[in-house]
Amino acid sequence: MDAKRADDLVYLLGVTANELGASELYAQLGELGANLPQVDAITALARYRTLNAAQTGGLIASCHDLSDGGLAVALAETAFSGGLGMRIDLSKVETRGELTAAQILFSESASRLLVTVHPENQGRFTSLFARQSCSLLGEVTTTAQLQVIDANNCSLIAASLDELKAAWQAPLREM
Repeated sequence: MDAKRADDLVYLLGVTANELGASELYAQLGELGANLPQVDAITALARYRTLNAAQTGGLIASCHDLSDGGLAVALAETAFSGGLGMRIDLSKVETRGELTAAQILFSESASRLLVTVHPENQGRFTSLFARQSCSLLGEVTTTAQLQVIDANNCSLIAASLDELKAAWQAPLREM
């Protein structure tokens, strides 16, 4: 789950759609939403089989599912678990239709995975996923910060790993 080393490449496997119905974001906002995540079993199975081949071939440095909280939470958890930062370009995410930054960050579209890959494995990794949704979002950094930018190079997120981890642990402290 955790990023392993600086300069590793960060990929998102799977397409992001406007599927925030019953999401963590909507729960925080007191809303329900109507666009529930839909599973495309055929592409999901192909993705998981290809991921298994990549793992068996030693091409995956880390892997994290995108579920509660979507991409934003997966990025934060991957970064602070390894103590390494990330620089991410949100405009590189493959989407179904035009989505806002919030929809891309918090959509809970099913069967997506966040993976990191050592640069020397990039060619073999991308060859395996050549016919699937495989978006290079950015890289792992030594800076203990998660940085997410949009297509205009505007900062959407610039948070220290300490801040992210504290926010993630806050609900546990309230128990």
